[in-house]
Amino acid sequence: MPNVLFICTANQCRSPMAEVIGRDKLTRAYPAEEWRVGSAGVRAVDGYPATPASATMAGRHGFDLSRHSSRALTSALVAESELLVTMEAAHKQAILSAFPEASGRVFVLSELIGRGEDVDDPIGLAFAEYERTYHLLEEWIGQALPRMAELTGVAT
Repeated sequence: MPNVLFICTANQCRSPMAEVIGRDKLTRAYPAEEWRVGSAGVRAVDGYPATPASATMAGRHGFDLSRHSSRALTSALVAESELLVTMEAAHKQAILSAFPEASGRVFVLSELIGRGEDVDDPIGLAFAEYERTYHLLEEWIGQALPRMAELTGVAT
């Protein structure tokens, strides 16, 4: 069962949206697989909900983040994940520093599509920024599907 973990800072904006988008896209693209898709944060505190703007944005696209509960990235989560997908290069570096065993399994989302950009954090910004972030995640995750399948050992 392929296991993908999306990671941002606090696990309240970007990675929860990436989790629901990623789960949907991976399941549709590779329906024979039983995907495990989750999210965490490199500086998250366990138990916080998704931000209201993230939950609203996800809801507008048919996803429910009302039960989302933030969680900190732990060694157990790293160990069980075949692929760790970060929103920023700084997240990747933090993970590799704290969990060197993740080397070869952690990638910035943009890396998976041959780009070198971060997904900026919309926290505290206008709702339009959450919308922009959602659509960027949707586009880049969609483009990254073949690479994600390859990195998790799913035959394409």
